[in-house]
Amino acid sequence: MKRAIYFVLLVTTSLVTYSQNLIINPGFETWSKVDKPAGWTHIENCLKDSSVLNSGKYACIHSGGTTTTSDLGQTVPVSPGKKYTLSFYYRTAVTSTGNGSRIWCYWKNSEGNSITDPTTDDILRPSKYIRSDSWQLFSITITSPAEAVAFYLEVRTYSGSKVYWDDFVFSESVATGDEGILYSEPVLYPNPASDNLFITNIKNLQYIYIQNLKGVTVWSSAFSGEDRVTIPVARLANGFYIIRICSSGKTVTRKFIKN
Repeated sequence: MKRAIYFVLLVTTSLVTYSQNLIINPGFETWSKVDKPAGWTHIENCLKDSSVLNSGKYACIHSGGTTTTSDLGQTVPVSPGKKYTLSFYYRTAVTSTGNGSRIWCYWKNSEGNSITDPTTDDILRPSKYIRSDSWQLFSITITSPAEAVAFYLEVRTYSGSKVYWDDFVFSESVATGDEGILYSEPVLYPNPASDNLFITNIKNLQYIYIQNLKGVTVWSSAFSGEDRVTIPVARLANGFYIIRICSSGKTVTRKFIKN
């Protein structure tokens, strides 16, 4: 009984302490059509790709137009005055001749109008392009203005360029109470999982434990500071599991389903 109560408390504490990723289909693992990733509402020239991946089974290969940009975006809810982290992985195709890509984002108010925010405008709509022939992590931390109720996330690929996108995260950075440090949550997908469970956005990973609801450890492993891992779950029995992700002295606890 004590063990059961302990795990209930652990899960409850995790939900209070750490925020969730607000992006729908952040790793492009679900597609309604080959050119329509689920959850993304503004889609131009984005195709499902399984050959160049940061993690998972698919990524988006995003092509700029002949003379125009191609956009990819979705809107997520936010709370005013909160600190958020936006991150993703990108890779420019080696055959690209254009400038590459960049983010082009806005805060929105309750009427759906874009907000002018001098504090973050230059960060959200930068003049500098991003390019890399290998996978690179892009990450910024921003604070929502007082009238913001939504964040419009958009990435742009420019004429002559092709860019691979994968593993987006947009989450509220929540203070844990320890020395004012801010943490963004790890991202787990797919959930439910059948063969592999992918975990990204980790900081200095040390251990992972998977336990059933009786508190029995069914899988564990030590790590050496990785920021993303693939966990094999095919041999686990179908059902609910608790996964404990230990990094830099901090433990994040999540539930996932094996089916």
